[in-house]
Amino acid sequence: MGLCKPADYKENKSTKNSVYGVLPYTAPEILRGQHYTQSSDIYSFGMIMYEVVSGFPPYYDTAHDESLALNICQGLRPRFHIKVPQLILHLNKRCLDADPLNRPKASEIREILTQWERQSKDNRTEFFQQLKAAEEYNKKFSTSSIQSFESLQINSFQLKTNE
Repeated sequence: MGLCKPADYKENKSTKNSVYGVLPYTAPEILRGQHYTQSSDIYSFGMIMYEVVSGFPPYYDTAHDESLALNICQGLRPRFHIKVPQLILHLNKRCLDADPLNRPKASEIREILTQWERQSKDNRTEFFQQLKAAEEYNKKFSTSSIQSFESLQINSFQLKTNE
């Protein structure tokens, strides 16, 4: 979210065009050397949303290297391996849009989440119905078939751009 850098960071020619952070949460435009914006923070929020909903960090089974950075810039996004309500999928997809101008604003996300919180208690709403359907579907899968992420290793990654 634009705040990650080494504790002893001093900007100079060799560090000016570096990108710091955890690669999967870094927006593609940042990987291309553009500056952090509110839209790039929305992308990071979308990745956090993915992790909260799925239970796994994005790209947990992929090396966090230049190949992943290139794939993200070319449109790769994590896929859910569980049934997720369509309304949640839609918001997540918007947050992870390749074009920063297509991502929702934080105020819109707040409104949507507030609305979902209210609707999650009313069994007549579409959101409630989608939640229940996803919950029932996902109950069919035992937890033994879902990978544990005890052995996962999360790495930070520094990428230098040519700017």
